[in-house]
Amino acid sequence: MTQLLGAVTRNFLLALPIAMVVIADTDAAEPRVLIEGAQLELAGREPEIVTPVGMTFDLAGRLLVIESHTHQRSQDYQGPKSDRIRMLSDSNGDGKLDKWSTFAEGFQQSMNIITAGPGMFYLVTRRSVDLLIDADGDGVMDSSESILKLETEENFPHNALGGIALDGKGGMYVGLGENFGVAYKLVGADGSAYSDHGGVGTIFHCTTDGKRLRRFCNGFWNPFSICTLPNGEVFTVDNDPDSSPPCRLIHAVASGDYGHRWEYSRAGIHPLQAWNGELPGTLPMLAGTGEAPCAVLPHRGFLWVTSWGDHRLERYRLTPRGATYQAEQAIAVQGDSDFRPTGCAVAPDGSLYFADWVDHSYPVHGKGRIWRLSFDSDAADAGEVESPTRQADDWRKSVNSADAFERQRIVRGYVQEFRTWPGFLPTSSAERLAQAQAARWHKLWIGMGNEIAILPELLQAPDADTRLYAVRWIADERIQSLRDDVAQLLDGVIPDARYYLQVLSALEWLDGEPKHRRSTLNDGLFVRELKNSSRSPEQHALALRMVSPDNKFLTVDRLKNYLLSDHRPLRLEAVRTLGLQTNPDRFALLADVARDDAQSDQVRAQAISSLAATQEYGDLLNSLTTDESSTIAEEARRVQRLRGLIPTVDEVKPDTSDLTAWNRLLGESGDAEAGRRLFFSAKGARCAVCHQYEGRGGKIGPDLSRIHLSNSRTQIIASILQPSREMAPHYQPWKLQTDAGRTLLALRLHKAGDEGKEIYADSDGNQIRLRGDEIEVREASETSIMPSGLEKTVSIDQLRDLVEFLSTGGS
Repeated sequence: MTQLLGAVTRNFLLALPIAMVVIADTDAAEPRVLIEGAQLELAGREPEIVTPVGMTFDLAGRLLVIESHTHQRSQDYQGPKSDRIRMLSDSNGDGKLDKWSTFAEGFQQSMNIITAGPGMFYLVTRRSVDLLIDADGDGVMDSSESILKLETEENFPHNALGGIALDGKGGMYVGLGENFGVAYKLVGADGSAYSDHGGVGTIFHCTTDGKRLRRFCNGFWNPFSICTLPNGEVFTVDNDPDSSPPCRLIHAVASGDYGHRWEYSRAGIHPLQAWNGELPGTLPMLAGTGEAPCAVLPHRGFLWVTSWGDHRLERYRLTPRGATYQAEQAIAVQGDSDFRPTGCAVAPDGSLYFADWVDHSYPVHGKGRIWRLSFDSDAADAGEVESPTRQADDWRKSVNSADAFERQRIVRGYVQEFRTWPGFLPTSSAERLAQAQAARWHKLWIGMGNEIAILPELLQAPDADTRLYAVRWIADERIQSLRDDVAQLLDGVIPDARYYLQVLSALEWLDGEPKHRRSTLNDGLFVRELKNSSRSPEQHALALRMVSPDNKFLTVDRLKNYLLSDHRPLRLEAVRTLGLQTNPDRFALLADVARDDAQSDQVRAQAISSLAATQEYGDLLNSLTTDESSTIAEEARRVQRLRGLIPTVDEVKPDTSDLTAWNRLLGESGDAEAGRRLFFSAKGARCAVCHQYEGRGGKIGPDLSRIHLSNSRTQIIASILQPSREMAPHYQPWKLQTDAGRTLLALRLHKAGDEGKEIYADSDGNQIRLRGDEIEVREASETSIMPSGLEKTVSIDQLRDLVEFLSTGGS
C-alpha cells in the first residue's frame, strides 16, 4: 500500500487488533532484522500467494495483495490467465489473519493497489487506474470502473502507470514511467488528457474520480511508488537507468524537473540527462536507495522502501533541510538472493507487511511470500515528520537562494501566477533561469502565445545556465528551426566542459534521427570535432579530453603533433591523454616531453607524473630532480618516491581522528595542478581508479568534477582522511562471504536486471561477478572501499595539493 487515507483512517486502523499466524519457511535463509525492537515473521507463501506485488489493508483490517500472473508470462506458465487480487482475512474473529480468498481477478499487468474508502480500492495496471467496489462488504468485488486510461502501443509491463497515492484533499497522484519513449495519451474520466513521448517519467494529479488531470512534476525513469505525508509533502521512488546508479528517493514538488529523459539513452549518463540535479533547472534526489525500489510509505515517522534488487527493506529518517529534507538511511531487513521485497502496507496493529517476489526472474514463476515486521512498544518511532522551512515571501531572496527547492518554490509560484510576476526584468542569472523554467512549464510568455519566440533571447543570455536550459529545451522538443542558433554557441566563449558537452550533444541530437540512443555520446562525435579545422584550439582541447585515451585515432604521432601547438591547454590535454594510454610506446614521447625546456612547466610535470607507470627512465628522473624549476624538480622527486627509488619524506603527522590539526595543516592553499597529477597518478593516491574528473577516470565511485560546489574544504579533508566517516547510502559497500569461503569487501554495481548474477567492484577497481546463490552472507559494511591511510603514502604538501585541486574545481 502506498499510503493510508489520512489521520481519521489511520487512527481507525490502529485501533483494530490483528495477530499473525507464523508459518515456518524451510526453503530459504531467514532474512535478518537489523534494527532494534523489531521482529520478522512469515505471514504467507505459495501456493496461497505467488509473485505478489502491491498490497493494502482495507478498513475492515483485511490484507489485499495483487498476485501477478501476467508479468512477462511464459508460454508454459501454468498459473491463472489473469492477475488476481488475493485477500488474507481473519476467518473466526480470533484476531489472526489465517484465510486466503480471491477478491477479484481478470486483470492484466497489475502494479499497485490502495484503499479508497469502505469497500473501495484503486487498482493500477499498466494501462489504467480502476476503481474496484465491494458494495456489500463480503470480500468479493461487485463492480469496477476505469477513471484513468493510458492509450499507447507499448506493452512492457512495468514502465507505464505504477505509483499512486491520495493527497488527503480529494485528489490523488499517479506515476507514469518512461514507456520506452513511445507516444502516449493519458485520459481522465472527464476527457481531460495529457499526451507526450520521449520517455519522460511523470507524476500526474487528478481528483479522486479521475477528473481535472494535470502534470505535477516530471523527469523520472519510473516512479513506481508514491506516498504523501500528513503535511502534504509528496515522495516517490524512482528506478535507475543502467549506468546511473543509485535508484532515487525523491521529494516530489510541483513543477519540479528531476532530469531524466529515456530517449537520450538507457545508460542515463547523456549530457542532457540529470540524475542528481546536475543540469540547470533540475532538482536532486533526496537519497539513493537500493536497486529496484518497489514501494515507499510513511510509518512511525520514517519512510520505508522495499528494494527488490538489493534484497532488503530500508528505513529513512527525514529531517528538514531548508525547503526540502535530508534522509538518514538504515537497513531494516536484509535477505539473501531469494529475498525480493515488492509491495508494502501498514497493518491496523501498526506492524508492517511486505510482499516478496522471491526469485530473480522477471517472468512470473509461481513463488511468493508475505512477511510481517512487528515492533516493540519501545522501538524507534521518529514521530510526526516536520515540514520543511521556507523563507519569507521575499521572492527575490528565495529565487536567488542556494537551496534548489527554495528556488523551485518560486518557479511554482511563477507558473501559478504567470501573468503577474513581480519584477519582470530579471537582475540575476537565478531570476532569468527561474523565469525560463516557468515559461517552459506554462508554455507561454507574458504577452506572447508562442514559447519558441523567447528561446533565441534565452540563448543569448549573459549567464551559461540560462543558455544551457534553453539548449536542453530546444533538444527535448526537437525545435529544428533553432538548430543554427544552438550551433552559434560553439563560436562563443566555452566556460567549461559541461557547457561544451551539452551544446555538442544537443546538436548531435537535432542532426540525428529522432529515436532512442542506445548509449551516450561516443568517441566518433569527438573525433569528428578533432578533425574539424574550424574549431578553436580550446574546443579541440575539450574534445580531446572526452575521447577514450586508447581510441585508435589518438596515435602517438597525432598526440605529438598536438604537443607542438601554440595553445597551452591543448598541449596539456595531449600529454594527459598520452599518460592515460596503455600503449607502451607512449613512454618514449613522455620522456621527450619531460626533457623539453620549450614546454611549460605544467606540461613537463604532467609527463613526469605519467612516468610513474613504468620502471624505466630512472636516470631521467634523477637528472630532473636538480632542474632549476621547482615544479619539475618536486614532481620528479615525487615520482621517485612513488616508485621506491628514494625514501618517503619523514614527517610527523597527526592521527586521522584529529581533524582540527589536519584542517590547520591542509587549510592553506596548495598547487591545484600538482593535486590533479596526484589524483590521476598510476601510483600513490590512484583516485582515478574509482572516480571520474571532467570526463576522465573510473565510474565506480562518485564523479568528483563538481565536488567543490557541494562540499567545503574541511568536508573534503574529512572524506579523504576518514573515508568511512560519512558514506552516501548508494556507495555503501558490502561484506560478502561466498560458499567457497571467500570474503570480499566490494561495492555493488547495478545493471538492468540482474539475471541471478551480481556485479561488484573492489577498491582497486576490479569487477567481480557472482551468482546470487554463491553468496552465503551479505552485510552492509560500515567500512568504505576507498582505502584509508592515504596520508601515510604521500606527504603533507601533496595532500594539500590534492585538497586544493578538489576544493577549487581544479582552478
